[in-house]
Amino acid sequence: MNENILNKEVQEFISDNLNSDIHAILLGKRRFPNIDNKELVEQIEAKKKAEKKLPFWFLTSNIYYANKLNISQTSSEIAAKYKADLVSGETMTDLTGGFGVDSCYFSKRFKHVIHIEKNEELSHIAQHNFKQLDAKNIDCIIGDGIEYLQSNKENSDWIYVDPSRRDKDNKRVYFLKDCEPDVTVWLELFFSRTEYLLLKTGPLLDITLGLQQLQKVHTIHIISVENEVKEILWELKKNHEEEPLIKTINFNKGEKELFQFYGQEEKEVTVDYSHPLHYLYEPNSSIMKSGAFNLTGKRYGLKKLQEHSHLYTSDTLIPFPGRVFKVNKVVPYTKKSIKLLGIQKANISTRNFPETVVQIRKKTKLKDGGQNFLFFTKNLHDDLVIILAERIPKF
Repeated sequence: MNENILNKEVQEFISDNLNSDIHAILLGKRRFPNIDNKELVEQIEAKKKAEKKLPFWFLTSNIYYANKLNISQTSSEIAAKYKADLVSGETMTDLTGGFGVDSCYFSKRFKHVIHIEKNEELSHIAQHNFKQLDAKNIDCIIGDGIEYLQSNKENSDWIYVDPSRRDKDNKRVYFLKDCEPDVTVWLELFFSRTEYLLLKTGPLLDITLGLQQLQKVHTIHIISVENEVKEILWELKKNHEEEPLIKTINFNKGEKELFQFYGQEEKEVTVDYSHPLHYLYEPNSSIMKSGAFNLTGKRYGLKKLQEHSHLYTSDTLIPFPGRVFKVNKVVPYTKKSIKLLGIQKANISTRNFPETVVQIRKKTKLKDGGQNFLFFTKNLHDDLVIILAERIPKF
């Protein structure tokens, strides 16, 4: 951690150059003594990324940023606020503290937060930023979270762990056993120090596989921001034996779309099918990740187009946690039908379709964008069809 970066004139330069040519700064003459141009560029890139993802940090003076990759991997403020609202108590132990976004929000819900980070520089950065952010009840410890639990016998109300999804060669990994730490082998240790464990995993972890590898799962939270799954939270309770509740959350332009269910409900629900009616519904990404493909339609009184298409339809317009469209035309998938639609530009989606969007664009010569939406899918008779639709704003 180069404290010269915190000098007033350096901080002003960083703020004034968020939209400047990074390469010109990197290759230009040295701006400040004791600061490499590379260090300047790292601060500029990271702060720029924080503008939308971490607005509290961005608007706070004298924040020292970790590198851009670390900022990319940290929780967004939206997700950190959400997870902090799930927990409370006297003490929270964050075993994989990192840049400290989650710890900062936990500090608003606990009297004492322990931030453990084995990267010494990152720990010092977090400690400095906590002071700037007025988070006074966080203790920063440099070390390995698992080793800390093994040597420290004190209990916490909650333990939080966000395993690294990068291997020793900095390549992405997706299975729990490949993450660091491998939480599946340390569950007994965790529950010897707490009654409650909050685990964050990446968006690509399969829910069914996660349930097979974890124990005592009370609730699963699938969090999306603007229809992109960002993280999955696993809430574990020491003595829990029942089926977990699955919650899906999509934060979209100031609104929060919620849908929750138990796995057994999805297994038992009966499905009604129909050809496309007046309106078409596409669930948000959190619902799609959850696997509630049949229950979603049933809950909202919708009919499904086809077993594996995961698109829904109705004659009456209803509020829905996802995108809603007005159906303008349905045609069979043929070259002649596409020509008769009379459009040159469209947003294309495929659902349960044998060709990719790229293949369709190459074949149809349709440009991307515009007001038209084309869904290439199958109907209830397994025929390939194209649905021409227009987006309906939230109401």
